[in-house]
Amino acid sequence: MPREFTNIPTNMVMGFLGAGKTTAILNLLQQKPFGEKWAVLVNEFGQVGIDGAIFAASGAIVKEVAGGCLCCAVGLPFQIAVNRLLTEVEPDRLLIEPTGLGHPKRVFDMLADGYFRTVLDMRASICLVDPRKLSDSRYTSHENFVDQIALSDVLVANKMDLADQAAVQRLNCWAEQSHPPKIVVAQTVQGKLDIAWLDLTRNPERRAVFPNAHQTGAIHQIPELILTHKDRPSLNEADGYRSFGAVFPEQSCFDYARTADFLSQLKAERIKGVLLTNKGWFIFNAADGLMTIAQCKPSANSRIEIVARQNNWQDIPSALNRCIINSCSDSN
Repeated sequence: MPREFTNIPTNMVMGFLGAGKTTAILNLLQQKPFGEKWAVLVNEFGQVGIDGAIFAASGAIVKEVAGGCLCCAVGLPFQIAVNRLLTEVEPDRLLIEPTGLGHPKRVFDMLADGYFRTVLDMRASICLVDPRKLSDSRYTSHENFVDQIALSDVLVANKMDLADQAAVQRLNCWAEQSHPPKIVVAQTVQGKLDIAWLDLTRNPERRAVFPNAHQTGAIHQIPELILTHKDRPSLNEADGYRSFGAVFPEQSCFDYARTADFLSQLKAERIKGVLLTNKGWFIFNAADGLMTIAQCKPSANSRIEIVARQNNWQDIPSALNRCIINSCSDSN
């Protein structure tokens, strides 16, 4: 007999590009109470799902909505993704990670009203911020960046190991200007969140500063690049950002050193890749010029997503191709 879903605890984990959302959710999943099933709904700017592959490699139960942002995709695709996740997984908790380039208002509106009003129990929303960005007008004037902070109940300054006291003061000023006040304002590193924050009460009185931002149609696909190892990689554009993504055939093997060197030198806002190399499977994760590489479980195939402001995209396919070698016989 089908289960009737009611009041499933649900949290949004928000943050702009490179804030550390994926790392934070992985950390929360490690704290999951024994015996509980948690599901993650992942939305990504590009057509290629990277976060979903990262979560799946960690053993999480994932559903992806790729190729835009949830605020633009809210509607039938989004409802279907949520319904399938609930039906197939029957989770004890749902975590939603919208793209860093997305505006959260329409997502909140849909989840709090209509059909989902009784199905989901919307609890505290969490926003991660790299406090160093609060001195950069490219971010502080960006409507999505501002409203991700405005609509959050828990505001977390991540990457505090890289921030100075002035950055902390700027974060505190932003928090003090929030009405209603934030439930929690915290500092952390490596996306380490307190699992207790998930059960804090969401304040429905929070209002977006830019309620009409990022309407449907703000993101469009530009399928203009051809990668020889993929019939049609994706290239999305919005708000001055471009996303290049590609999925590689199962047998593709990357030279570890060559790939790490290329990606570490690439000037991009965000790089995420799950790649099979001659040293094994690795997650390549870069933001603000800092690259982390972590071993992971095998994935169905290698894939990569690069988000940047730069316009010189034509060299990316050939550079990635040069990183591919003939055999992974040396892999672990």
